Amino acid sequence: MNEQDRPTITIKLKPYLQEYLLCSLNTNRASRTNLIGKLLKPLLEIRPAGSMPVFPKGPEYITFVLPYYEDLWVKSNLWVTERNQEIFESYLEWHFKELFFHYMDDKVRFYKSFKKCILQFCYDHNVTFSYLNYELLKKDYYRKRARRKTEKSCSGFVSEMSPDCHCIFLTHN
Repeated sequence: MNEQDRPTITIKLKPYLQEYLLCSLNTNRASRTNLIGKLLKPLLEIRPAGSMPVFPKGPEYITFVLPYYEDLWVKSNLWVTERNQEIFESYLEWHFKELFFHYMDDKVRFYKSFKKCILQFCYDHNVTFSYLNYELLKKDYYRKRARRKTEKSCSGFVSEMSPDCHCIFLTHN
């Protein structure tokens, strides 16, 4: 089948998440194996009979080309509800920030500057720096580091397994 005949879906997404997706996947085509396809499939619904299809345009919207799923008739009138768009965007936001936090953890010790690290991250992932707020990313990173520090001090600690524990374990024969 011709690429132009494939079904598409248009959803609202923040510009920096659009750039991140297009850079990391090198396409706007959803597939069964990429992040877009795996995340979008459960969020697709058949449009209610009374509603008219809307084809939004603008910089906050992105159109994805859908694959053909065996268990989903993509030629039917599919859409993504506003609630499902929020779910999609929040998951991508989480994914983007986790990638950012891991990147910062790795690079900040070499660059010794948060601004250089953030700019390098934007360059590496082809995200326009104007879409991101430097202060917001920096604060998020500081909060994440502080949260990790408190979690590491307590998480996974089992006092009985500590080498300093002088507990006597009773065994039954």
